[in-house]
Amino acid sequence: MQRFFLFISILFLVLLNDGQSQLLADKCHPRCRPDTVPRTRIAGMEDEYLTGYIQGLIDLQYYEFEVRVLVSDGAVYVFNLPRNELIAASILCFIQDIPCIRCVQPICCSCDEFICELQETDPVCAEQILESSAYASICDIPPRGCGVGGVWFPPNSVLFQPLVADPRQVTNAASIRFNDSVIGQHVGAVIFGDDFIFYRWLDVLRWHGDADIGIEAGVFSVFDLDHPQACMVNSDFYVALLLTYAVNHWSWRFRLWHLSSHLGDEFLLSNPGFTRYNVSDNGVDLFVSWQPNPALRIYFGLGDILWEDDEFRTKPFYIEWGSEIRLFGCRDHFNRLYVQPFLAMHFRSWQENSFNVDQTYTLGFEWSKLRYVGRKFRIFAEYHHGYCDEGQFVQFRSNYFALKTEFGF
Repeated sequence: MQRFFLFISILFLVLLNDGQSQLLADKCHPRCRPDTVPRTRIAGMEDEYLTGYIQGLIDLQYYEFEVRVLVSDGAVYVFNLPRNELIAASILCFIQDIPCIRCVQPICCSCDEFICELQETDPVCAEQILESSAYASICDIPPRGCGVGGVWFPPNSVLFQPLVADPRQVTNAASIRFNDSVIGQHVGAVIFGDDFIFYRWLDVLRWHGDADIGIEAGVFSVFDLDHPQACMVNSDFYVALLLTYAVNHWSWRFRLWHLSSHLGDEFLLSNPGFTRYNVSDNGVDLFVSWQPNPALRIYFGLGDILWEDDEFRTKPFYIEWGSEIRLFGCRDHFNRLYVQPFLAMHFRSWQENSFNVDQTYTLGFEWSKLRYVGRKFRIFAEYHHGYCDEGQFVQFRSNYFALKTEFGF
């Protein structure tokens, strides 16, 4: 155990140093989208034309947030940003990447208050903005949430970010585990699932945050690769009603969930003396996440199993918590991707296992088209020390090291 954590610490320091050199190298190149439009063409655009161009790009990726922009002499003023700080930071970074943008300025007041403040510091710029048709169109937009109460099927973001180190995070993933003390020495593990957001309400409650309602559903399967004739050991089928809320640096997730577990037919045939139990659980949990900046996240959750099948009963109460650290991300201009190293850890304490702490640590990289939000591809190493997560094996201690690939939010 001590050797493993020493190895993880050294590897993370190497990644940080490598990330810092990548960041310095990245500063030698302007953050731009030359694949979208030539820099020389944008340099000659008038402010109103550039305003429409940037507005079109934002509406393509973040249309559900009703963000509006105004360009004046290379400066982009951004109105009506969402109250979710992580998504707002993603939008500002997206604009900053556009060629020939001198600066990006978020505006937290009304159009009239913005002009009054600008007249005191730069009256010429304020006069030019007042005479532009783009400013008139922004003034006609009602306050956020007043014109459109919500959006159906928001495509590119979720309000509660996934728990990267949680072995039971619903996503699309495949991994190879080594020395799993419960399932086998060489184990293949796959997850198929996703979050399906039906509707997003804007400007909700007195805090003016956003709220999502949807479902998440997934299948978790493990395979003993050392026994091809009894390869599939267990599959867990999971579905949950999902309600999330986000404002500023905070986000909340409430789930009403169901889980059913099924042993593999070949496994039962190859182990005739093995007792099969019908595992069927229904429960609720509530998680809160605090992300003061894009580099650090801390979360905590409480849950309870409300009802379960009499064949396999467990004690219901559980607590989960963890953190995620993301440092030294950079832009891969050639592939038009953001690259981000991360270190994440997840802990679980369940009444069934006398509240002993279940630990999972992950270290790796993620690639995404949008910074901070959207779907990501991850490659990482995973270490688990605690109890098994699979079906009726949850009362057995499990330790393993895994290499994992993942695609999801």
